[in-house]
Amino acid sequence: MNTQGQHCFITGKIQELQTAILNYHTDSVLKLPSEVVQTLHVDEIGCLWIAISKPVQFVNEFDRSFYVTLNYYKKGIPFFLNTYGLARIVSDPEETSQLPLVLKEEHNKGKLVLCVRILKANYYKKQHQVVQTLLQKCRQSISTFFSESNGYDHFSFDDNKHYA
Repeated sequence: MNTQGQHCFITGKIQELQTAILNYHTDSVLKLPSEVVQTLHVDEIGCLWIAISKPVQFVNEFDRSFYVTLNYYKKGIPFFLNTYGLARIVSDPEETSQLPLVLKEEHNKGKLVLCVRILKANYYKKQHQVVQTLLQKCRQSISTFFSESNGYDHFSFDDNKHYA
């Protein structure tokens, strides 16, 4: 699968799921708390735009960019998605004035807008649980022991490597 196809596939799945758990990966003293977020906008280059609750501290005291993971899941959907990326806080008045309408509304409500550039994404298909006899369970255990499949596809959006 080519890079453009990977971007389209992943962003399509993100738009289908919409809801994710946002976790921050930073070594700074001030850390934003993990929270459930909605992906409000996905732009043409594959950046995810989300709004989070504004922290009590001044925004200027936080790092301007940091690594995050977004774990997408929706009950009843037969797949889930984990992404890792570089997020940056959008606070420049010139940039906030050019945001899409849905993001401007969130910014005006006092939320903090983040732009996340996806670096890695893992797509997982859920396995349907079927009732099996003891003999079927033994056969499946033996067959999975010898198979090499790990049950997920890995996509990397770095310029150097691309997996499918």
